[in-house]
Order: sequence, then C-alpha cells, then structure tokens
Amino acid sequence: MIRRYSLSDTWPAVPLIALSGRSNVGKSSLINRLLGTPIAGVSRKPGRTREISLYQKEPTHLWVDLPGYGYAGTSQAERMRWEKETKVFLRERRPFVWVLVDSRIPPQRIDREWIAWLESLQLPYGVLATKADGLSQKTRYAQQKRLREAYPQAQELFFVSSRTGEGLAALHIWLSRWLKRKEGEESPYLRS
Repeated sequence: MIRRYSLSDTWPAVPLIALSGRSNVGKSSLINRLLGTPIAGVSRKPGRTREISLYQKEPTHLWVDLPGYGYAGTSQAERMRWEKETKVFLRERRPFVWVLVDSRIPPQRIDREWIAWLESLQLPYGVLATKADGLSQKTRYAQQKRLREAYPQAQELFFVSSRTGEGLAALHIWLSRWLKRKEGEESPYLRS
C-alpha cells in the first residue's frame, strides 16, 4: 500500500528523497512510475504539482514530489509561495535532491541557478535526465557530456524514462546503496 502525506501530516522518520525540477519536466510521472501507480497528478500543462507531497511505498524512505520551478500556468504570487515553501522544506529537512532535467535540450540557466542554490546549502544532489527514451545513442553520449560539464558536483547522473522505465534499475541500485549508508547514522534527513 502506498501512503501519501502532506506537509501538515506526521510522516515516518525515514530518509527523504526529493524530486525537483522545472515545471513539466516529468517529476510526477517519475513518482508514479517509481511507485507503480498513478498517485501523483500529471498534466501536459506546467504547474500541476502545487504543494509538496510525500509518498511511501517501502518502510525505508519517502519520495518527495516538489512543485516545479520556472513557468507554470498560475500567478507569480502562487509560484513565489511554492518556491518559498520548497526552499524552507529543503533547508529544514535536508533530503537528497534529484534534480530532473529534460535530456532532449541543453542545460538550462534556471536549472543551473537551482543547483547553485542547492550547492550553497551543501545539499546532496544528483541529476536525472528525463525523457531519455527519445534519444539516439549518439545524442545521449553528447548530452551526457554536456550535463556532466554543466553539473560537475552532482553525485550521480542517470538517464531515465517514465514511459519505458529506462534507467530505473540503476536508480533503484543507487537507492539501495544510499539507504545502506544512512542506516544507523544520526541524520538531518529525519523529521523530528
């Protein structure tokens, strides 16, 4: 059974893994694929995720679906509220943050700015290049090089596809290893 929590709920004291990225990059689609059920709302229109949601399928960790940054089909005041709420959550809870970027386009300034902010807080992060099923091997190789150059401090870089499941086995291996390192450690990832 999958549990969904909002920020106002009390959730289990387990490590948090947050998915962040521009609006419409595929965060909610990836959450749904990881959880094996369409629990997070998805839309072709940017800005569908309007609040921080936490999901638990396994007892060992929670996935966190963050509102997207950048353009969204809503007011600037609403986007500013999302950004403030997201930044407070990340500063206080200190999860591992996966930054989702669209694998089909060059690194974007807004993603670089977001990652610079994560680095300023010394938050651990990795990069998930989404929509990878649409790339040829040649394009993927070139894009991987661009992404590694753009985000040299990323702890990991994976190409993933919510549609086909590509890259999710590597992500699950990473998750298993990361959770092993977290076992027994006094961690700021846990909710007090």
